[in-house]
Amino acid sequence: MRRLLLALAFLLLIASTLIGLTRGQIDPLQRNILYVHVPNSVCALLCFVVVLVTSVGYLATGKQTWDLAATAAAEAGFVFATILNATGMIFSRAEWNVWWTPSPRLVTSAILWFLYAVYLILRVSLPGAQRRAARLCAVFGIVAFLDVPLVYISARFIPDIHRPNFSFDSTWQTAALMLGMAGTILLAAGLIWLRTSLLRDTLKLEQELLR
Repeated sequence: MRRLLLALAFLLLIASTLIGLTRGQIDPLQRNILYVHVPNSVCALLCFVVVLVTSVGYLATGKQTWDLAATAAAEAGFVFATILNATGMIFSRAEWNVWWTPSPRLVTSAILWFLYAVYLILRVSLPGAQRRAARLCAVFGIVAFLDVPLVYISARFIPDIHRPNFSFDSTWQTAALMLGMAGTILLAAGLIWLRTSLLRDTLKLEQELLR
């Protein structure tokens, strides 16, 4: 099932890329990076939603599966947030001749990346028992989620150098973005699923070695 999910994700991403490079090119050409930037932005936020839900689930039940899923979602989210900020800087340089400016949208997006980084650092640096570290990370994951609505608000309602919306000139462009969005979301789901399973297997192996 995971293989099917990842295969479908890659097919959608390939279709999005082909349409974006042929029928769906945006003028000027540097704006085509939006086909990567927007889906990764959405996935970076959705991964934090997963971190929130799984963190609440772990605190409520104490089941390790919730904690492993939170870790997997944070790792995937960190990748998407990195791509989000990197492509945003490339677009900013091409569009406004600056790599970065302290606008509300860019600041909240940068904070999102740092929150993911801090979460992952906490995972490997907190002393004490595994359950204690899991609880602390769960609390941090819930508190850190507060940046997600700030990212959305800054993008939609606060005056910024960025446009709140980007209109397309053809249905091909919309199709390329929607396929890219669907493919990236499925890729995120597949990666979280796969990474959760790997973390569970690694934990079982470590427990077997300690016996």
